[in-house]
Order: sequence, then structure tokens, then C-alpha cells
Amino acid sequence: MLVEEVKKSILNTGYKAGDKLPSVRDMAHRMNLSTGTILKIYKDLIDEGFVKSYAGKGYFWGGITVSSTVQPESVESTLEALFTKDLENGYLNAFDKLPSIKEFAIRYKTSLYHIRNFLNMQVEKGVLKHIGTKFYFDSERVVKNANYILFVHRADKRGRFLIDSEREMEVFRVLAQFAADQKISIHFVGYNEDSDRLLLPDGSPFVFNDSAYCLGAFVSTWLIYKPSVMFAHFSRFSFPISVWWEYSGDDVPVVTKNKNKWAFFNLAFGKETGVIVGKHLLQNGIKQAHFVSPFHLSDWSKMRLQGLQDSGVDVIPLVSDKMSSPYDVDEAAAREHADPAMFLNNTIKRLLEQKTLKVLVCSNDLVAARVIDILEELKEPRPYIVGFDNTAESYRYVFDSFAFNVEAMVKEALYHIISPSVYSMFRRQVQNPLGKVVVKE
Repeated sequence: MLVEEVKKSILNTGYKAGDKLPSVRDMAHRMNLSTGTILKIYKDLIDEGFVKSYAGKGYFWGGITVSSTVQPESVESTLEALFTKDLENGYLNAFDKLPSIKEFAIRYKTSLYHIRNFLNMQVEKGVLKHIGTKFYFDSERVVKNANYILFVHRADKRGRFLIDSEREMEVFRVLAQFAADQKISIHFVGYNEDSDRLLLPDGSPFVFNDSAYCLGAFVSTWLIYKPSVMFAHFSRFSFPISVWWEYSGDDVPVVTKNKNKWAFFNLAFGKETGVIVGKHLLQNGIKQAHFVSPFHLSDWSKMRLQGLQDSGVDVIPLVSDKMSSPYDVDEAAAREHADPAMFLNNTIKRLLEQKTLKVLVCSNDLVAARVIDILEELKEPRPYIVGFDNTAESYRYVFDSFAFNVEAMVKEALYHIISPSVYSMFRRQVQNPLGKVVVKE
């Protein structure tokens, strides 16, 4: 049934001013439509002046007077902001029960009444469901045993996945485990950027079809240099697409602005990571630090430095803007006819020359490990060091490092695929799953 037809049906029902409308969930059940579609219809009716919405009470026909017991808009907005932040930092999991009303009240420093009203309003909207005393996120689609998602990742010309970094492996591992927990199969599709082809693991071309069993796709842009070209393959794909987005959030292509179809998860970019590391330093009484990066041609290095500065730490940059990432080292070394390992070491040595070093924040764990090797070679005392990525190197060399929240990204990505309309109600199209500094003793 078309949206306009449903609106016309509601308008012709004969509601009188003050009548309470069915909840989003009840109306969706009556009309055999998704909760997302009904929510859009209710929003349209609100915009047109036929319906009013009151937090904790529901949807009402006409312009009734709100009683003094209705939750103030400012409180609702504050709770919504806190709730959204907890979704991003992984405290709330779309697949598990939510904390109790009492736990929410303590965490958000407000009354049980306000929390109860806020959660009930999300039930009215179809975002949450209420079972007994527990609240859960609603599922727009029921997952069946035959359902599957596509996992699209960079591949060689034969369709074999190219996975050569710890972060790629961690995303792959968490996705495989969590999909299995939800009884969702994964069909693997490789993308070879050189030939601009989607390939099956046996090397044969992947052909899109509108299988009723396909829930959607999880697409990786790790080391994909022209993601818009890859996205063009999905123009005819009608299912939800979650993207592991390895670029700045400002660079999301215009062609992907449909929030119900596309959601982006910016795991490593943005200044939030630097802010968190900066706050970690300040909490430990550290007010000044050097930032070391031989990869400062990249946005991710610049954003981490910006985040450190925004946190209030006095930051002294020691940076080189000749490379964007560790993957550029071989090419940069070849231009100078140098050994790649020696080239990177010499670049970092030049950044550290004649500096009094007490606290170092390194752009990633690779740099941190190289710094430690260099200082040992020079017989210099080791300063306090923080890296990014929380790789095996941070445990081998024993230094603190920022861990990206891969688990939160994967769970949110799958939830968008299962419940795209519900997902779009609360989440921004581009999300930054926040992580934390892992301290090594």
C-alpha cells in the first residue's frame, strides 16, 4: 500500500481532536507495513498539522492541550543525545537487552519517570520493543535460517580476499562470529579495483540478483582508492548496505545519501580518537606531549593531531608529510633507492633529532615500535608512549595504545542491514564507533 494511500485512509478514519492514535507498532501490524513506513506517515501528518506527538504519551489527533506531566522537550533531547552517544561508543548493543530503567537513571543522572517516558516513547515509535520489564531494539525483519549477507572486500584478480593487516583480520573475525551467533550466513564477494570487477571466491563474476534471502551487504573500503567507482556496482542493489568507511566522514559520496539504504561506519578517521587519547593523558596528569607521524600527508594523521590539540593537551608536532600510510613506504623508498625499513627509520630519526622527549603520542603502533627501537639503538631513555591500533606490537613492546571499537561497528552495521528504517531514526548516516586507550602494565 502506498504511503499516500495509508495517509488518506487515516484521514478518513474519523478521529476527533484528542483521540489517541494506535502506536507505530500497532498501526504497522494493522496495515501490514514496516514500522519505519508508519513512522514516516505519522511524521508527515505531524508536519501537516493533523497529529501531535507527546513524549511518553504517544500520538494524538488534533491540537490537544498537553498536561503538565508530559516530559519537557529539553529533557527528551538530552536523553536522546546521551542514548545516541552510548550507541556510538558500544555501551548499548542493538542485539542485546537494554540496561534497566534504574541503570539508565543512574547513568544519565535523571529520574526513573523521565527514563520510563523516554523508553516508552521509543516503543511508540517502533525503535524499541518492551517484553516484560526489559527493553530491546526492534527488528524490522525476521532473520530466517536461509538468510545471508554479502561481505564485499578487496581481492586479487582471482577473487581471493587480500587481508594483510590486523584490523582487516579483526573485522573479518568479529563479523564471522557475530553473524554466526545471529544465524546469518555470509556470502563472500571480492572486489578487484584494477579491473573494477566483483568476483566470487572461485574467480567467476558475481552477478546481482534480487534473492529474497539476501538481507543486505557489508562493504569494506579498506585500501580501496576510488570507492565511488566500487559503489556504482550497487546502484541496482535494493537491499541495505553498510560500509566500513576508511575515509573522512566529509567525503561520503553524494550518490549514497539514502539513509535507509546506506550507512557508513568511520572506524579510524576523525579527530575523536585523538580527543580520547588526549583526555587519557590529562587524566594521568600529562599536559604536554610530542606527536610523531611520518604519515602526515594523510587526513587520519592530521585528524588525530587535531583531536589531541582539541582535548587541551599542549601538543608539539614532529611530522613529515611525504607519505600517507605504511603502504606508501616501499614506493617512497624506491624513489630514493633506499631499503624500505631503513627509509622509514631514517625518516623517524630525523623527526626525533635533538628533542627532549618525555611523552610521545605516535600516529600508529608501527611508528611507536620503530621509535622504541631507535631510542634503544641510541641508548636514549624511553619516554611514555601511546600508539593507535592496539596491535600485537603494542603488547610485544608493552606500550599503551588506542583500540578501535570493531565489535560496535560490526554490530551496528548488521543492525542497519536487518532494520534499516528503525536504524535511521536514531543513528546518523556516518557513525564513528568510539574506542578506548588500552593500558599495558
